[in-house]
Amino acid sequence: MSGALVVDLYDTLPGEVRARIDALGREHWRRAHTGVPRLADSWCATRPLMLGAEAYELVGAVADRAAGLVLDACLRRVATAGGLLAALSMPREQFPLLDPAEPLGPHLLTSLRADVMVERGVPKVVELNIDGAIGGAIEADLIAAQFQEVYADPAGAGAQVPVGPLRTPPSAVDAFFTELVSYLGLADGSTLAVPVFREDGLDYLADLDDFISFLAPMGERGKAHGITVVGYPLDRLALDEWQRLRAGEQVVHGVFRLFLPVEQAGPGLDALGGALRAGTARMYTPEATSPVSDKRLLAWLWEDLDLLDPADRDFVRRHVPHTTMATADALGGDRTSLVLKPGDGYGGAGVTMGRSVTEEEWRELVVRAAGSGDHILQRVVDADLVALEFAHDTTGEIRSAAVPCVLGPMMYGRALSGIYVRHATPKPGELINTHQGAASNSVLIVESPTVRQ
Repeated sequence: MSGALVVDLYDTLPGEVRARIDALGREHWRRAHTGVPRLADSWCATRPLMLGAEAYELVGAVADRAAGLVLDACLRRVATAGGLLAALSMPREQFPLLDPAEPLGPHLLTSLRADVMVERGVPKVVELNIDGAIGGAIEADLIAAQFQEVYADPAGAGAQVPVGPLRTPPSAVDAFFTELVSYLGLADGSTLAVPVFREDGLDYLADLDDFISFLAPMGERGKAHGITVVGYPLDRLALDEWQRLRAGEQVVHGVFRLFLPVEQAGPGLDALGGALRAGTARMYTPEATSPVSDKRLLAWLWEDLDLLDPADRDFVRRHVPHTTMATADALGGDRTSLVLKPGDGYGGAGVTMGRSVTEEEWRELVVRAAGSGDHILQRVVDADLVALEFAHDTTGEIRSAAVPCVLGPMMYGRALSGIYVRHATPKPGELINTHQGAASNSVLIVESPTVRQ
């Protein structure tokens, strides 16, 4: 991999540019975060992260190579999605739409977002999210574009002025649609349904009308790709007499799955499953992508280290924090340098930082995890901190904080299109997850950084 380091370049920009960024961010941060879901009583960053072009590309290259190595680790053990479930001791009923005969292959890496933390400038892949349901494309696009608009046209009057060395990355939503249309083989005029569902704990997913409104930008982008995108309640999907999937009066040719099927049982899911089995509709992505995201596969990489060629071995050591299956043998280690994670969890559920609990609590958690066989222990990344200003969503208070970040390179068709950023805020918290109060952000690319004199 490139010798580039991933560093926020804000401090390298000329003083007058930084002053402009600061002033405009404090005044227009709400405009920059328009349309981005967030919890009540939240903090919003008043600027995006700023990466050099080489560092930006490095984050994507690391994510893609890690995903390819994880797929190779699967293929050393099994050949099909059903075989992978068996190897991971995952119950078949946990994946109601999965075809156990689906072959494992590069097609499953069509849509992925790694969770990348940066340590001394080196990107570290702490998780891989390989699935159509990865979040962040809309947020990455909106925040980057809206900050760029604020810098270029503060009055919103269409009077563009030079913005300096900053540019937006390629659109993640456009890249998503390009890949989805190709993957599903959708013809012009096809209808793509996005089944919407209720998600407790997230305000913007609790009301179906709000959820459909959140998807509106995707509908607009879909038109440019020749398809009609319909947000429609999952539980109202139905099959017609020809086994075609219907969203009301519309025949559905493809489905974009944002949900975990096991959590959405009902007649709508049954109808979707029937259409998939009949071949009258295709789904992005097939549920076979889900087990390829299991965090235990990162432990397989470390188990297989001696089987890798030297370059891949060096890559894993440099870019994947040491990861093992959670076993009772690990109790002799330093808990403060470890994090315990469920293999197939999401949203930060079940994740425990060793430093946040007592020795006795840690022992109990690890012993329980060892018994279940479905957890990992991973070395904690000592993440570099980024100095940001934040505005409080309710009061407008401005506060500064140096925070760790998680970079989420949005990868469609193995190519990078934007980076969704989550980071801590002035509000205390151990985990960087939007379910638990982390802030959403994005990246602008610094074309020609000028170091301060």
